[in-house]
Amino acid sequence: MPRLFVYPKKGDSFWHTLKREKVLIGRSEDNDLALPDPFSSGHHAAIAPSADGGFCVRDNGSKNGTFLNGKKVLGEIELKRGDEILIGSTRIIYDKELSSNVEVTEVVHPSRNINTVIPLKDILKKQDIDTTIQSLASPADFMKIKSDYKSMAVLNEVSKALVLHQPLPELLEKIMDLISEYLPMDRGVLMLKEGNPPQMIAKVPRINNKNLLRQKILVSQSIITMVLDNHSSVLTADAQTDDRLKGKDSIIKSNIHSAMCVPLWNNREIIGVIYADRISLLDQFTEDDLRLMTLLSNLAAVKIENSLAIEQAIEVEKFQKELALAAQIQKDFLPKKNPPCENFDISGTNIPCNQVGGDYYDFIAIDPCRLAVIVADVSGKGMSAALLMASLRAALIAEVGPQLRLENMAAKLNDFVYSSSASNRFITFFFCELDRRTGVLRYINAGHNPPIVIAKDGTVARLDPTGFCLGMFPAITYEVSQVTLDKGDMVVLFTDGITDARNKDSSEFGEENLIGLLKKISKKPASEIVGKVCTELSSFTAGVEPFDDMTLIALKRTG
Repeated sequence: MPRLFVYPKKGDSFWHTLKREKVLIGRSEDNDLALPDPFSSGHHAAIAPSADGGFCVRDNGSKNGTFLNGKKVLGEIELKRGDEILIGSTRIIYDKELSSNVEVTEVVHPSRNINTVIPLKDILKKQDIDTTIQSLASPADFMKIKSDYKSMAVLNEVSKALVLHQPLPELLEKIMDLISEYLPMDRGVLMLKEGNPPQMIAKVPRINNKNLLRQKILVSQSIITMVLDNHSSVLTADAQTDDRLKGKDSIIKSNIHSAMCVPLWNNREIIGVIYADRISLLDQFTEDDLRLMTLLSNLAAVKIENSLAIEQAIEVEKFQKELALAAQIQKDFLPKKNPPCENFDISGTNIPCNQVGGDYYDFIAIDPCRLAVIVADVSGKGMSAALLMASLRAALIAEVGPQLRLENMAAKLNDFVYSSSASNRFITFFFCELDRRTGVLRYINAGHNPPIVIAKDGTVARLDPTGFCLGMFPAITYEVSQVTLDKGDMVVLFTDGITDARNKDSSEFGEENLIGLLKKISKKPASEIVGKVCTELSSFTAGVEPFDDMTLIALKRTG
């Protein structure tokens, strides 16, 4: 069974074995995985079995959000081995132990700071070379110009190396390769800011000195804080002998000879840091090294930002194409026209909230005398709801035939949905068997909005539920009810997107408004009734984005 490897910011790491059941994660002790994390909500997130045998993660409306591989979790996301979940300040790796040998140590901020701290703006400001040359007064000025030209040459080479788009993991590796090439180091690490509250997550450790492979890279939280708070680059040279750094465990334990930490500044914000140190190398990092590394980091941060933007654009384009395809497939599942039905006038429509949705309706001929009319609604919206609905449709069609028994069919569909979907997924479902000759309508209502029956004389009745929603509990039985429609009677089936639709004042359209409207237009043909309700809804919700799918079917006995 897969495991969750949990790495709290404070305290020892541990692991939790996943079974085929939902795991609640949060600060409260009643969670399956309780986190002593002040930035975690009481019931922060959940990991649940997915339909394909894996697991997915979802946020439970937490205050600070749940992050997967640096991106905020919206809806349910399927987990892949090695995925990193960030809840508060706690890192959770899915089915893989954390291999990074980087540790950010809690070190008290020293009252006297480190050898060299240079504000970022001073390093990144443009130099007027001509003016500098005219005012040269000493050999040191010539050395300054030489250093500036060297930095420009290095930046030019690095820019060429990073000009082509690369996936983010490859780009980060390339950045550390280039920095190691132009600024020799024993060890280094590129860290990106992720989560809420934000924290530095090691992305690319680099150990060039093979003798140090078994040692952790200890990065002082004090230095990171200094870089972030002061928007500065930090250099410590000869750390072992600098009495201002005595007592700083992260420095002393590593016998650091020289270290630098610079911000990844994308010209808008600091998105991370790059840290490098020397232990065996005799030469200490210099102020020129610090400036060069800062310039390289600025270039790298802009490239990282560009890479993220390109990847996001690619993802959006890919998603839009997949969504358009899914929308077309789902549209093909719905009736292409209203069914011809002797003695009845029937019309239906579906308006998805997104390109794909969780509503479904259908007309299926059971035999020459009976017609099945179905309306259903999956909890939730979007792609996952649409996929579950497609599965339900396939299972339903396999059950409908001349030997159909409604109670058996509903029980089988319930067990199918229960076994093939997450625990938080269920389907409201209404299925009726209409006898074209007698007008008898036999039905099962699995937790769906009760269809409205408007008799010829204007009296109103409802077809109430006869059992639980599909997928809520296993091995549920359903009762079959029936009603006889006389000439002029009408039944209207709908999903809650109709009655729950809201206007700018957040008022619901409501069932009473729907009934009042239907009574006024009950004498019209079914297609006009459906069209009139949709027009009224459009007017009622003008200026408000729809938040749920809407499905409506009007069924009238005409003879």
